[in-house]
Amino acid sequence: MIRIIRDVTLSDPAFGIALEEVLLETARKDGVNTIRLWRNGRAVVIGRSQEIESEVDLDEVNKCGIPVIRRISGGGAVYHYPGNLNISVYLRDGRQVGGVMEAFHRLGGAIAAGLRALGINIQVGTDRYMLHGKKVGGAAQARRGTALLYHSTLLVYPDVIPMDRFLRAARPGYRTSGVPSRPYPTASISTIIERKVRLEEIVDALTTGLVGLFGETAVAGKVNTRELMMARELVQEKYGTVRWNRQR
Repeated sequence: MIRIIRDVTLSDPAFGIALEEVLLETARKDGVNTIRLWRNGRAVVIGRSQEIESEVDLDEVNKCGIPVIRRISGGGAVYHYPGNLNISVYLRDGRQVGGVMEAFHRLGGAIAAGLRALGINIQVGTDRYMLHGKKVGGAAQARRGTALLYHSTLLVYPDVIPMDRFLRAARPGYRTSGVPSRPYPTASISTIIERKVRLEEIVDALTTGLVGLFGETAVAGKVNTRELMMARELVQEKYGTVRWNRQR
């Protein structure tokens, strides 16, 4: 059985990222496999081991009141905004989708299969999704023991604020001595296909694609009270703190 959480109301960014760790722990300790489709408020989200000043224009994010949140997975910096859809998979035993590279391939392939039903034919790279030569999403992983968190951000609609305002990797001359982001020309899906696909259609298609990969009974669910409390505690102790988010 796999729990499906579909909640596209905008999360507080620190809470949205804190819940990623909580649901990974729920999978690891309680054996509850979960697929979560969700959206975050505006934020810059950086990889676990990235150098914040190399990745983020802190003057600009501070001017706009946009938080910078450090996640527990690797990979590069991303800009969350209301036109993004986040896709997260939490597995008790990540070995069912293989090692790191195979997991990128198989889970990305399931996402691509779902979108193909809408006539959106993305190509899956190791940690990115491409459409007509433009990057429309990226992915990262975190593992604790055998438990796996795979999460990705899909650019569904364009934003009024260009991401190069905040992300240094989207600007010429980007370099870092830390874990680098991988800049590619980006665009939203709706811009590329020249029509505005309803968010509900995307969520339905992705749910079908991912559930089809696991071959398990899918059960509609929600974040429970204990998980909500744990996420709130993590915001106070970790994801809402300067100590964690700006440690490098």
